[in-house]
Formats: sequence, structure tokens, C-alpha cells
Amino acid sequence: MKRPFDIYKIPYRISLEKELYEEKEEEKGYTVKKVGNLRKIEVEKEKIIEKEKVKTIPPVFLSSEQEAIDLESVGLKIVGNIFDRVKFLKQRIEELTEAIEERKLMNKKFNEEIEREIAELERILPSISNKEELREFKLNLMMLRMERRKENTNFWKDLVSLKKQLRELIEEYEVESKISKILGDGNGRIQNF
Repeated sequence: MKRPFDIYKIPYRISLEKELYEEKEEEKGYTVKKVGNLRKIEVEKEKIIEKEKVKTIPPVFLSSEQEAIDLESVGLKIVGNIFDRVKFLKQRIEELTEAIEERKLMNKKFNEEIEREIAELERILPSISNKEELREFKLNLMMLRMERRKENTNFWKDLVSLKKQLRELIEEYEVESKISKILGDGNGRIQNF
């Protein structure tokens, strides 16, 4: 009797030349019937055939020439990717540092603008005699102060998020650069072991 996993012998590859699917049948269900008043219970097995396509992978045996893997070329690809990753991480760290500085400048600029508007309103406020206009100016002053608080809160949230990303990237960069130093001489060349 053929067991289901006999076809999976290592090494195996997917061959597209043969039919990759075989049909699988399953039996399901039972019905129970009572016949008349006699309390006779009859169990009848109902056969339901369900066809399902199951993907099979036929074994392909490798020759001894194919079994030999050129580890040096694989190693060059891996190390090349590590050095590329280190360069990429360094660029991302620089970009995030610039983004943090830009956000600081934006916050400073927004706060200066809001402070200018507040100072302007406070300068005009004592000269207003109409109660309706005075109320409107005080409301505008309050809105500007609220906007300043909101900007400072958003600045803080953005800064925390950017610094968190920066810390994570610096950690990754340190790990990847240590690995690249172990595998290479720092110039992108593999050391011979």
C-alpha cells in the first residue's frame, strides 16, 4: 500500500511537465431513520463523493554535479547585501536626522508667527472700547493661544515618533555594521577564512 507521503522524498522539485493535481475522494455523513411506531432505528450510510484537487510534487533526483553548491558565490551575494544594507541604513539615519531638524525649525517658525499675532492683538486690545469687538478680540487671542498649545503638542508627538524611528535605525545600523566588519575588511571585500 502506498502511503501519502511516499512521493515527498528529499530533494524534490516541482515539475510542470506532469499533471500536478490528483483527485481525492472523501466519504461523509450518515442518516438515521425511524421506521413507523416500532422504534426501529435504521442507520443508513450515505456515500458522498467529493472531488478535490490536491497538488502533488513529484520527486526529481539531483545529480552529484547539481548537489555541489557554489558557496562562495552565495556568500558574495549575502555579504554584498549586508554592505548595501549598511549604506541604506546610514542614509535613512541621515534622512531622519534632517527630518527632526526640519520639524524643529517648523515648530519655531509656527510659534514665532503665533506669538507675533498674539502680540499684535494684545497691542490693539486696550484701545478697543466697543464691548462686542473686545469680546471678539479676546476670543481670537484665546484661539491663538490654543493653536500654539496644539502646535507644541503635535511637535512633541512628531519628535517622539521620529526619535523612536531614529533609535531603531541606529540599533539596526550598529548590528549590521558589526556583521559587515566580521564578514569583510570594512571595504566591502570578503575576508578569507
